[in-house]
Amino acid sequence: MAFTIDASSIVFKQTCRGINATAVILADGGKRVGEIHDVAEKIAADVKFVGADARDAFAAEARRLHPVVLGRADHSDDIFISEYARVLLADAEKLLLSELSSN
Repeated sequence: MAFTIDASSIVFKQTCRGINATAVILADGGKRVGEIHDVAEKIAADVKFVGADARDAFAAEARRLHPVVLGRADHSDDIFISEYARVLLADAEKLLLSELSSN
């Protein structure tokens, strides 16, 4: 299963410690499966899912695509989920910025 971030759903918020971002996570076919809340001062992003099946599928995909995170392969699923969601968020941010710059 492939996951993406809906670039149009990204919301940025400037804080005194950096920029926070919130966005919707989509599965194949555009089905909403979760949401990332990336807080600037937190080591791991908060990722919430619509159900346990969505979380399990996302964790499996994260471990498959990025088997080593922060130099280790023995983290809990939460770390793999956080880092994979951040990668997807960064990709969506690039897409959003390229769309804005071409307008």
